[in-house]
Amino acid sequence: MKFLVLGASAVLGSALVGFAQPRADATRRARAEDASLVFAPNGPMLRAASLDQHEATADVLWIRSVLVFGDHWKRDGDPTWIAWLRGTILAVVDLDPAWRSPYFYGGSLLRVLGDIDGSDAVFRRGAEAIPNDGYFAFSFAMNQYIHRDDPALAADWMERAAAAPRAGTWYAAAAAALRTRGGDRDGAIAYLEERRSAAPSEPELADIDTQLGRLYHDRVAETFLPACSAYEEQHGGPPPDPSTFFTWTGSPIPTNPRGDAWIVGSDGCIRSAGAEVNRVRRLRRAESLLLR
Repeated sequence: MKFLVLGASAVLGSALVGFAQPRADATRRARAEDASLVFAPNGPMLRAASLDQHEATADVLWIRSVLVFGDHWKRDGDPTWIAWLRGTILAVVDLDPAWRSPYFYGGSLLRVLGDIDGSDAVFRRGAEAIPNDGYFAFSFAMNQYIHRDDPALAADWMERAAAAPRAGTWYAAAAAALRTRGGDRDGAIAYLEERRSAAPSEPELADIDTQLGRLYHDRVAETFLPACSAYEEQHGGPPPDPSTFFTWTGSPIPTNPRGDAWIVGSDGCIRSAGAEVNRVRRLRRAESLLLR
């Protein structure tokens, strides 16, 4: 009987140990991970310590950064690892400033994690280290526009991106759009006219001409607003069509810079058919956001 009790106790003890061991291993692993992510590598110090092995050290740190991101990015809890990731990515670009991938992916990883300061730092470093690549100035511009609500600064950086030799063909048009959203339509027109005079490629020229047509249209349509208000006040409603409006003003129908037809918008103002479609789309989007 005594042997049966001892045997049963041994079996039960082994079962309990087996049940508890995975949890204990997981706890030890989590604590080890936490301890390993407390101190972020220091780029200048590592550069001195790694002697002539800067690129190899950068490779190891970059692999570690990607693995840590994969292990942690969906977890809730201590954000210490995000600060560690930022410091490690910056250390990587300190060690190997000509390596494009850490700027390209590192800035994006930090943006996904909500570390916009870190993302900005990486993209700015990329723009400085690889000035012929417009992607980094473009990405910094998008951070300013989307996350910081600063279209003026975004436009500055988008113009810098557009000036890069390997810039996207539509960067110049995007810079003008950002400049306009910041309230500087004349500045946007001047910038696009300057870019156009520099004999850009055919795709970029098409983008520039499209954007210039929209800006010229907006400037012309804005001059119609006082007359539209006066017409509605005199006749008790908007003009039935653009021809009637221009006959009433005594002015010839001007060429539409957008290249499509003039119409009477739903608000009674004269504008391009394409501009009216975009205006209505923006209004509906704004209404849907309010209803959420």
